Amino acid sequence: MINVPGSIYNATGIDASLFQSRNRVGENKSVSQYSMQTEIVQFSLQVRTPTQYNLETQHALTQFSSLDQDLKSSLIYNDKPISELSPEQADKLVGEDGYFGVDQTSQRIADFVLKGAGDDIEKLKSGREGVLQGFKDAEKVWGGKLPEISYETLAKSLEAIDEKIRENGSSVVDLSI
Repeated sequence: MINVPGSIYNATGIDASLFQSRNRVGENKSVSQYSMQTEIVQFSLQVRTPTQYNLETQHALTQFSSLDQDLKSSLIYNDKPISELSPEQADKLVGEDGYFGVDQTSQRIADFVLKGAGDDIEKLKSGREGVLQGFKDAEKVWGGKLPEISYETLAKSLEAIDEKIRENGSSVVDLSI
């Protein structure tokens, strides 16, 4: 079963502590750089899964009435399968003020990157890449194009991340989705 809100994912199953940068006195510089790059890649993978998850659930709720019962039962919101929601409750969740609406979903996605990366430009860019990859993964899972709400959510998430990157004196070169 899939549990949506409040979880942090490690898509690789690799213990993230293995990738922590160790700043020992006399440490070989190339090892330190390798550790930092590994940490950045790990961060991108950690961002990717919650992004995909939020967008997949958002999509499922917009298509609520056409989903089969097994799929509805496999998606969880507030510790209950979404199959227990009425169509009106599902619509409310993806509505303007809903938990899976554009504002709240994009804020969760952006906050995950922004809080995890802090002011580290490389982590911000890596997190941005993780968001884009999570979005592409969600498209694959749902067979191609997602509903417009997902594209609006992606744009708003990237806008917040890009703003932080610019605030830190860098720029995003690749603006494509």
